[in-house]
Amino acid sequence: MSRLAPSIAILIAASAGLPAIAADPGEDWGGEMDFRSGYQTYEPKDWNAIGEDDDGIHIETGLRYWYSMGSQTVDGATADSTGHQGEVFLRIEDDATATYASATAGYSMAVTGEYGGGEIIDGAIGYAGADFGWTAFNDGQGNGFGGLVGYQYWMEAPDTGRTNFSTLSGGDTVDYNTATGQTFLPGDSTPNHVDINALRLGVQGKATFNEFIDFRAEVAAVPYATVSGVIGVEDPTFSNAVYNGPAQPPYNFSETGNIDSMRSSETELDGWGYGAMAEAFVGLHPTENITVRLGGRAWYVTGTADTTYSRVQISDPENVDLGDPDYEVAPVVTETNLIQTNTPFSFLRYGLLAELTYAF
Repeated sequence: MSRLAPSIAILIAASAGLPAIAADPGEDWGGEMDFRSGYQTYEPKDWNAIGEDDDGIHIETGLRYWYSMGSQTVDGATADSTGHQGEVFLRIEDDATATYASATAGYSMAVTGEYGGGEIIDGAIGYAGADFGWTAFNDGQGNGFGGLVGYQYWMEAPDTGRTNFSTLSGGDTVDYNTATGQTFLPGDSTPNHVDINALRLGVQGKATFNEFIDFRAEVAAVPYATVSGVIGVEDPTFSNAVYNGPAQPPYNFSETGNIDSMRSSETELDGWGYGAMAEAFVGLHPTENITVRLGGRAWYVTGTADTTYSRVQISDPENVDLGDPDYEVAPVVTETNLIQTNTPFSFLRYGLLAELTYAF
């Protein structure tokens, strides 16, 4: 009974209020009741779409062109190059949390330049990265400034010729002409290619003026970056004559003209560095969703690395039977692994940026 009494009281109170509730659904008790009319309804046109001004989430994507100039220096040897890169990017901003995430990826359409051994007429420059930023001091609409953290992959591979080396290893058999004693060494080559993986920590800012002009800028330190790849050119002008005939500089050669010492691997670079990266844009908004921006960018990483490679020594064939003019004793191949520590390096790339974006 103690539980039943409150329940009855609630039912009585609800029944007393029924006419007031029923007044909304229908004109009178004799008409057809429509319970749906008592609720507030929304039309699809009243919903906020992603990217609207009052939505709080803004997405911007587009294309960029980067005209860049660069310098690649390893152990005093420098290659200067000019690159033309196409780039895609995406940026997502959230006004509620004052944060953003952005991603970029680019690749060269053409690379030209020069280095100590000749002219650069080809090659590749590529990059991809992502940042997360927090606009700690903001106006609630994406403008203000704050910090960022990110990752940047950067590939430098201007064509400075191909690093030539022998594919011989210690103890291998060498082909040679038994009548003349001339040796024939197998060879291979590999292009210049360096990969940089960098951590980015910095500050960024954005400002919009009269909804027609905006300004963006960021400056990031690179406290740590790994650097690895293949570098160096031992023979800028690859020629079969170097391997199948009398030796030419820069290879060591014996009194008989055969190559007696040669690299037997590509030269590998493995180290770490630090540096800085920065970029800035000024944007114009010809329409509500389209923006055209012009700006500049600069990247720099320096440090030290180990360079490692192998070298083979090849003895001359020997004629031990003076009664026979042929060379009976085949060449002997020995191999040495070499390492050079604390090799200084630096990579610089900077230039002008043009950007076309669409926001939604």
